[in-house]
Amino acid sequence: MNELVKLKQADSNFPRGSAPDYTIMLHEAANQSGSGVAGLPAVAALARLGHWMSEEDIVPADVARVSKLSGGAIQENWRLEMTNGDTYVLRTDADGAIPASCSRKQEYGRYCLASRQGARVPQPYGFCEDLSVIGKPFFILEFVKGTTAGHVLARNDVLVPDRHALAFELGEILGTIHRAPCPDVRAIFGDAPRLAASESITHLRRQLDSLPDTYPALELCLREVELRVGGMTEAVFSHGDYRTGNYMVDCGRVTAVLDWEFSGWGHPYEDLGWFTAPCWRFGRTERAAGGVGPLQSFLDGYRMATGHCVEASELVDWQALAQVKWAVIALHQERRHASGAQRSLELALSGRLVSGLTLEALNLLEIL
Repeated sequence: MNELVKLKQADSNFPRGSAPDYTIMLHEAANQSGSGVAGLPAVAALARLGHWMSEEDIVPADVARVSKLSGGAIQENWRLEMTNGDTYVLRTDADGAIPASCSRKQEYGRYCLASRQGARVPQPYGFCEDLSVIGKPFFILEFVKGTTAGHVLARNDVLVPDRHALAFELGEILGTIHRAPCPDVRAIFGDAPRLAASESITHLRRQLDSLPDTYPALELCLREVELRVGGMTEAVFSHGDYRTGNYMVDCGRVTAVLDWEFSGWGHPYEDLGWFTAPCWRFGRTERAAGGVGPLQSFLDGYRMATGHCVEASELVDWQALAQVKWAVIALHQERRHASGAQRSLELALSGRLVSGLTLEALNLLEIL
């Protein structure tokens, strides 16, 4: 079965080195965040993982060291250091999930598609759904140097010496993702539909309705955006979560775009509004391009890649929609903690963001 058929099926459900030094074990995650190896000894799990990677021709070496990478409320990411000196990233599920989050098999397919599309992504090496290896489905990615920390990227001028250049590059990368899709994208997702903002609004309303409480201010914002943003546009291949925190920067340049689990056909302005919304500026509100640079440089880069000129004024309603979207996600994350699905201080605190997100949406829409 060729890889393309495998990816389509996945998306239909929306000589060895020296002895390893097992200094950090996978079972540490079971103690810290609930990610375990099905109760099996960590040394055995790491040995099975190394064997699987060798059998898949990823690397002929054992796993020497494992360390958990920062970030990832929906997934967990682990750095794998091999006995031959190579380094990889293992990506697997956290214990909870939020609506619209795809399976790891589907996400692996999306990484493969993004790579073919010409997007700057870590090289995907292989997917495993055999639970006997580490207890969960996972996939292996290239290890890429850089930082994703939004508060660092927004404030550290040594790491980002030229903010105009970084903002331009980020716009150009998003434009590369959005421009005419390669044949494999159409083969997986079908022909690009025509979309309106109302479809995203309907989806968010459903997610609000699934919560036990009511949020009339968020509903008001959704209705206001619905009245203001009309018309249909042809969908693009959308990242779905393109924002500061989901790309890596090293020496002032983007080294990789991460977290493709929400990608698929989408409205281009939804990605643009999400990236430029106040909620993803990390306190640097004057830098509308994700808190890291000026908005016009970002839009210039986007125009360079797509030929499409976007005015800042066109994004305001989409930025308000982004505020509501993040508020809805935060509410569902809080529920994951409250329900016991995944006990986490980070998730528990997510609900405290909702008031501020709502207020900013109301301000953008000039309702207050």
